Amino acid sequence: MLKSFLTVALSVACVSPAFAGWQANQYHDNKFTLPYQLYSPSQSGRLPLIIHLHGTGEAGTDNQAQMYKNTGWGPQYFASKTNQSIQAAYVLAPQTPGPMRWASTTLAAYNFKQTPSTPSMTALLHLIDNLIKTNSHIDRNRIYITGLSRGGQGVWNAMMQRPKLFAAAVPIAGSADPKQASTINHIPTWVFHGSADEVTSVDYSRQMVDAIIRSGGSTSTIRYTEIEGGDHASSWKAAYSNDGVYRWLMKHHK
Repeated sequence: MLKSFLTVALSVACVSPAFAGWQANQYHDNKFTLPYQLYSPSQSGRLPLIIHLHGTGEAGTDNQAQMYKNTGWGPQYFASKTNQSIQAAYVLAPQTPGPMRWASTTLAAYNFKQTPSTPSMTALLHLIDNLIKTNSHIDRNRIYITGLSRGGQGVWNAMMQRPKLFAAAVPIAGSADPKQASTINHIPTWVFHGSADEVTSVDYSRQMVDAIIRSGGSTSTIRYTEIEGGDHASSWKAAYSNDGVYRWLMKHHK
């Protein structure tokens, strides 16, 4: 895999938050700009950080679409009063431009080692590093990543690029490279996919789960939920239907 070494800088210019508890900002990674919103809980102490990666329909540069307004999905799920009362946590919601994906050029499986890191993924990983470095309230042993569709693909990609960074992950309806399973089989991972998904084949998730088990992973670290007859959207609707995913994430520490 090609790795970019870019000069990074955190923008000091903020705009008014669009949602209660959220602050909108931009992260400048050399010539690339990554819009993002960050939810900061009012509680003190060292707290987890959850990163949520959006799907194709929420791509852009408006720094709004990735928030899934008027739904209980994604960032709204993790910042909800119900889940925050279980465990207060920071929530990071970045946004990648429409033409660019978090990982590869399509939703299909791909060769990880022959695919360069996208500017958006490179910037995201630098942003996470920066947040950990500059915010002493973020617990570096409780960094979680989740995402759906192209975001689910991005979750797998981020895990493979930085296998020591994440305490747990929830990739939803995303593809990856099963040949890299051995590098991430130690990360607690809960995979969701609909069996009748016509956008991202359920075989991608099945193959990743199988590869992780075969490479030395176990049922204590890999969990798989397949929604029988479920379409593309059914996977994240199932994942965010109750507090189960949130509670599962919060029990994991590096």
